[in-house]
Amino acid sequence: MSLTLVLVLATYCFGADSLVVYQVGAKEQQPWTVFKDFFKEKGYDVLFHQGETTLEKHLERIGKINRGPAKFLLAMELVFGEDGSVLVAMTDQKGPEASQGAGGNSLSESGNRFLTIDELPARYASESGRLAEAVAASFNVKAKHLSLFPLVGVDMPGIFLRIGCKQDKAREMLGLLHRSIQTYLRRDVSHER
Repeated sequence: MSLTLVLVLATYCFGADSLVVYQVGAKEQQPWTVFKDFFKEKGYDVLFHQGETTLEKHLERIGKINRGPAKFLLAMELVFGEDGSVLVAMTDQKGPEASQGAGGNSLSESGNRFLTIDELPARYASESGRLAEAVAASFNVKAKHLSLFPLVGVDMPGIFLRIGCKQDKAREMLGLLHRSIQTYLRRDVSHER
């Protein structure tokens, strides 16, 4: 019984961080196997989903993702063969403070009290910005502001990340990503969703 308690506490303390990786781009499995092994060693609960190309299938997938325990989403492309190219992007939509209607009620751009699916990323613009800045700082690049299809309908903070590297540098690059995720999770996100 005490071993069970230790395992539960270890999972709570070290394995409680959950994220979604929404795989986009090339479907080569080797980079993703390295990614999965690396983050499993670090104690993360990583949920992998293959990105969709049609809005209908994307929204179906995102609905399932939104119901999960993840703290944020990485729309990500991981490619072996290139030499150290990194792109970090966050949504170009404005946060909810830019969508305040008369009387202080939060209104969507369409004037409704409900957000449309394409307005959801703006709801998390601040948290997504902090995540993008943490990741960009680790890789010594600047975060870009783009319209991001993989974030449409996502009801949590999210960014796009593309890492291109030689296979022998993969763990080093993933170490930089891990460090930036730790910075974000420990300083910027409340652990309640």
